[in-house]
Amino acid sequence: MVGRLPPRLGALTAGRGNNVLLVRLLAAVAVIVFHSYALTDRLVDEPLHLWLPELPLAIVGVDAFFFLSGFLVTKSWCERRHLPSFLAARVLRIYPALAAAVLFSIGVAMAVSTVPAREFLASPVTIDFLWRNATAWSARYDLPGAFADNPFPRGVNGSLWTLPIEVRLYLLLAVAGVAGLLTRRVTWLAVATLLAAAALWAPGLPGFEPDARETRRLLAMFALGSVVWTWRAAIPVSLAGGAGALALLVVDPFGVVRSTPAVGLVLGYLIVVLAFHPRLRLSWLGRAGDYSYGLYVYAFPIQQALVHFNRDISPGALTLAALPLTLAVAALSWHLIEQPALAWKPVVRLRRTAEAA
Repeated sequence: MVGRLPPRLGALTAGRGNNVLLVRLLAAVAVIVFHSYALTDRLVDEPLHLWLPELPLAIVGVDAFFFLSGFLVTKSWCERRHLPSFLAARVLRIYPALAAAVLFSIGVAMAVSTVPAREFLASPVTIDFLWRNATAWSARYDLPGAFADNPFPRGVNGSLWTLPIEVRLYLLLAVAGVAGLLTRRVTWLAVATLLAAAALWAPGLPGFEPDARETRRLLAMFALGSVVWTWRAAIPVSLAGGAGALALLVVDPFGVVRSTPAVGLVLGYLIVVLAFHPRLRLSWLGRAGDYSYGLYVYAFPIQQALVHFNRDISPGALTLAALPLTLAVAALSWHLIEQPALAWKPVVRLRRTAEAA
């Protein structure tokens, strides 16, 4: 007797009946836990780093964000195929909370700074921090007199480094969409593979900074997520496959997964299974707010402030203190900033319909 074939990803992506929010929340928490070790100068004790040195929590968390971003943003383009609507949706999702997080970071830094408030606000360093981070043009981390004596000195919001990369990837995806590549899955597989290979092995990435291994890896994960969306009808979502992917990450019997680009493929499939397999689905998550972005962009300055007031705080205590504080700020951000901003997306679609009529 032949067993039932596992469902295809394409049959599982309609609506909100999935665990995407859960995976994003877990990714944000993983980054917070990692930063708790980094900001207390105990990075070598980070649990996943001790167990799997090639895959610390920050890499797993940020890779998950970029894989899902490539997947969902490609879905967004394919459902619209209209450049102004696509760009408006991306702006409404990224920029309101980003601007709030930058102002929040400045406020926290000013509260602990050794520099007087007027001098702090007038400083070219503060102005540069504000406009570069709020526009996601590039990331800036230091503010005058803030956190200079912390174990991780001066960095006010180290999480913001990924936002300029993500915005540039949105623009690249928009170009691919306008060129018609995203609706030709074989062609897009070839192009995305070349882009990922260039990101991983080319000597430079024009337009991206910092030009480092982390940047290259995130571009590859975004491209992988995009390809997975275009090939969703052909991808089986299997619990056994997910268990196998997890085993490969943990055991890596031949030593060729965690130390090679194959790790992205394995991690990506594990994310697909966790996010979309029907037997793992938590239906109540669809009714919850999406606090993951807020957890990501607000946590770092909160953690730095907690370390500032208690230099001997342990990574575990820092995590336990930072998580509820950051969750409260993220919830306020979602309900007061992000959700109201996203409510404008239907208005953009209606305007497009009116223009077409």
